[in-house]
Order: sequence, then structure tokens, then C-alpha cells
Amino acid sequence: MTGMRIVSVSSSYGGTGKTTLAVNIGVAAARSGLRVAIVDTAMQSPGLADALAVPATWSLADYLCGDCDIARAVHHLPPWAAGGEGALFAVAAIRGHEDAAGALVGGYDPGLLVEGCRRLVDALDLDLLLLDTPAGLTTEAVVCAGIADVSLHVDRIRGRPPLRLSPSFLVINMVPASLAEPDVLRQARSVHGDVPMTVLPYSPEFALAGAGEAFVTAHPEHGLSSRIRAVARALTGQPFPGPAPG
Repeated sequence: MTGMRIVSVSSSYGGTGKTTLAVNIGVAAARSGLRVAIVDTAMQSPGLADALAVPATWSLADYLCGDCDIARAVHHLPPWAAGGEGALFAVAAIRGHEDAAGALVGGYDPGLLVEGCRRLVDALDLDLLLLDTPAGLTTEAVVCAGIADVSLHVDRIRGRPPLRLSPSFLVINMVPASLAEPDVLRQARSVHGDVPMTVLPYSPEFALAGAGEAFVTAHPEHGLSSRIRAVARALTGQPFPGPAPG
């Protein structure tokens, strides 16, 4: 670990498995002993609360509307999500459509999002803060990319350029086993340029993970779990994983 890092997790469109991947990266990092928080900034299409099965009693939208302090929106995940000295925290995007409307229709000061992230880092003594952003070029995606130390962009095969933002790393997610990895990487570079990237193969268990279930804990010996753990290590300062040998 090379010091605390804020990581924005983005995608150009929905259906890339971005939130599921962010959850698994967070769990993998927490189980390695780090203090990790995941914040769902996708108030238009929230997914973190369902993925982690956390009750959204207070949310990011409540904080942005001035209804609560950001600390009240934090949920401390149970021991299955962390190991040793690690810990995993989550902040849901919304409680319901009403508080989302307050933030999205009424508007909010983007500076509050920046301030809230900084306060979470200090209050929770974090090693890693993952910001799960909405798909596309939204205010939240731009703000999160602006404050992030590292940006992780998630795409599928035959993807699109990454939102006119410059990612630090690229993950080509849920790649069918029938496709050769060197061909997938070659095609991805034709779209995204010479960005450090890796391929995560398709797994039905990953795609269909249930609420409160992380693939890396349910299937710790799976090759995909090994790759996800390698991505988590890369986001905290280790070399980004390249193509699988052979």
C-alpha cells in the first residue's frame, strides 16, 4: 500500500458490471486488511445498496440535500466482507425516489460531494475509497474523476471511448471464453489507446451474484477471483495485471 487512494469507477454505458466489480474489488481489498469504503454516487440508477444488502436508512442524496451528515449515511459491513484488520463501509446513493429527486431536480453543490468524500476518508481512517459513478458523462462522474487519485474504467468488448476522461486503468469485463484474450486486448487498445488494461472473463456466478454476496468470498479459488484481487492490489499501488500466461 502506497498511501490512501480515492478511486473513481466509471463506465460509458450501463450493463458493464461496474457496480458488481466495484463491490468485489472493495471486498477483496478489505479482506486483505485494508479499510475500504464504497460510495454509490449513481442517484439516477443506484445499485450498491442492493448488491450489498444494506438498508438505506440515510443516503448520499440526503447528505447532498442537507438532511444529514455524511457520517450518518455510512453502513459498516459485517465480518464476511473484511478480514484481519480490514473493514468495509458503504454509502448508498438514495433511500427512495423522493430524496433522489431532491438532489437531482432541486440540484446540489458539487463541492458537497467533494467535501463528503474527504470527510469520509478522515472519519473512517480509510486506505481506499471507491466511488461508484453513474454510467455516462454525468456531473457525479466528472466530479469523482476530478478528486480521484486513480480512475478505473469498466467496459465490455467492442466498447466505447471512456467519456472524454482519461482513465488510469481499464478493465474489459465479462469477456466470453470463446474469445482469445490477445485479440480482446488488441481491439480494446484500438478504442481506448495505450492504457494499462486487463481482461476479466465471463462467469455466470459473477453476473448473477445475489444481494449481500461477493464473488470473491463465495468463490475464493476461482481464477476470476484471483484476477479481481490483482486489480484491487493495482489500485493501491502495485503493478496492474497483464494478460494471463499461456
